[in-house]
Amino acid sequence: MRKLLRGNAPACLTRFKHGQDNWSVIAINNLTNDIWVKLNDMQRGYCAYCECVIPEDNKKRHIEHFIQRSKDPTLTFTWANIFGSCNNPNRCGNHKDDSLAAKKIDLNKVCKPDVQNSGDFLIFLNSGKVRAITKLTVQDSEIANNTITIFNLDGDSTLENSRRTAIAGEKRFADEYWELLADEDANEIAELLETTLSDALIRIKDLAHSTALEHLWKYNEYF
Repeated sequence: MRKLLRGNAPACLTRFKHGQDNWSVIAINNLTNDIWVKLNDMQRGYCAYCECVIPEDNKKRHIEHFIQRSKDPTLTFTWANIFGSCNNPNRCGNHKDDSLAAKKIDLNKVCKPDVQNSGDFLIFLNSGKVRAITKLTVQDSEIANNTITIFNLDGDSTLENSRRTAIAGEKRFADEYWELLADEDANEIAELLETTLSDALIRIKDLAHSTALEHLWKYNEYF
């Protein structure tokens, strides 16, 4: 889950109001793709939660209300409440809305990717798994574990394998970096190491699972 920078709202959302219109008005007026243009500007074509590529096919993606319309209908057309999610039934927005365990979680105690940085709560491991960072405050630990549970970020083997595959593409280069970093002469090549890390972080920032790749380079955690 990468940190997202939310841009301006799609103009079409200002045309409708809760109490006057239902969400179905978006599809009826062929405005779904107008919203996806803005979501893709924010999310770079990736799911807001699992960071997998979202195909440009409305049957394989869905416009996701962070706080469900059933819980707070007043947020139906609120841009800050809308994300783009993959349409996988086992994770992300679908899991949040359908899983009995997820439904019990307070969304005010979940990492919202356009407000908070998941890296303050979660650590992605080289195995493709994800865990709460150790030594968090009780409050932050709750946010971390809620986030993992509500989006099923650590319980879907397909997602774990996808992360692992992305990591495998960078691991040889990251391993070389960490070997040099651990060398007793590392201080003599500190500038080179700094440049290597900086270049890697720039290269991976727009890739699928960029948070996992960033953590590979920065932390190199296996367990």
